[in-house]
Amino acid sequence: MNPLPTVIIEDIPANREALKQMLGQECPYVQVLGAADNIQAAKELIMQNHPKLVFLDIELKGATSFDLLDMLNREDAIDFEIIFFTAHGKFEYANRAIEFSALPLLTKPVDPKKLRRHVEKAYEKIKDRQNLVQFKTQIEALLQSLNNPGNFGRIAFHLTKGVIEFVEVDDILYLKADTTVTQVHLLENKITAVKNLGFYKKLLLPNYHFFAISNSLLINLKHVKRYSHRDLCVTFNNGVKLFASRRGGQNLRDFLSRNKSEFGSIQDNLLERWIGRLFGRR
Repeated sequence: MNPLPTVIIEDIPANREALKQMLGQECPYVQVLGAADNIQAAKELIMQNHPKLVFLDIELKGATSFDLLDMLNREDAIDFEIIFFTAHGKFEYANRAIEFSALPLLTKPVDPKKLRRHVEKAYEKIKDRQNLVQFKTQIEALLQSLNNPGNFGRIAFHLTKGVIEFVEVDDILYLKADTTVTQVHLLENKITAVKNLGFYKKLLLPNYHFFAISNSLLINLKHVKRYSHRDLCVTFNNGVKLFASRRGGQNLRDFLSRNKSEFGSIQDNLLERWIGRLFGRR
C-alpha cells in the first residue's frame, strides 16, 4: 500500500503519542506528518502538508475541531478524509451530528480493530476522488447541524459501494429491518441502507417523532393517520398499513394516551368505532 500522509489534531500529548503508536502497529502504511493542539496550529499544519487523512479530537485548546473545519471550509481547503475521536460520553449532541452526517467517529480509549477499519475505509475513499464532492456535502451538513442545535433536518444513509444519500427526516415514512440492512421507505420512493436498524433507532428515536412498533419497524408518527389497537394496525396518511407486535402495540397505545395533545387524533376512538359498526361502517 502507498503511504497515507496523516496529521493528528489532539491537545493532550499522551493521547497523541498513544494514537501514533497504535497507528504504527495497526496501520503501518500511515505516515504521520505532524500533530497540533490548537486550531491555528492545526490549520497551518494542514495547509503546509496537505495530508490525505486528519484525525480530529473534538475538544481542543479554547475551541473545537468544528471551528477548525469551519475555517477550512470557508477557504475551500478540505480535501482530506477525517476521523473524529473523543472521550466516551462527552459532546453527545456533537457525536449525534457526526453520525447524522455519516462521518467516522471513534471513542476513547480507541479500539485497535475499529481504528484499523476506519483507516482502511478512509484509504479506499481517498483512492476514489469522486467521493470528494460527497464528502464536502457531509461536512456542510455537519456544520449546519451544529449551527442549528436540536434540529437535524437531514440524515445521511449509507448505501452500497460507499455511496451516501442525504434524506430529509420529515420525508421518512418508516424504516424496516431486512436481515443486516435497512429498508428506508420514503414518501416518494425507497432506498436500502447498509447499516442495521439499530443504528438508525439510536439516531432517530431521541428528539424525533419516531416510534418502534416492533423489533423490525420504526415509524414516523408525523405521517400516521390512525392506530387501531384492536388489530395492532398502523395506517399512514397515504393508506399504507403496518402491524405492530403485541408489546410494540401496547407501548404505542400508552405513548399516544400520554401525548393526547399532540397525537390524540391518531388513537383509535372506541365510541366512533361502535357508531361505525352500528351504521355498517368500518
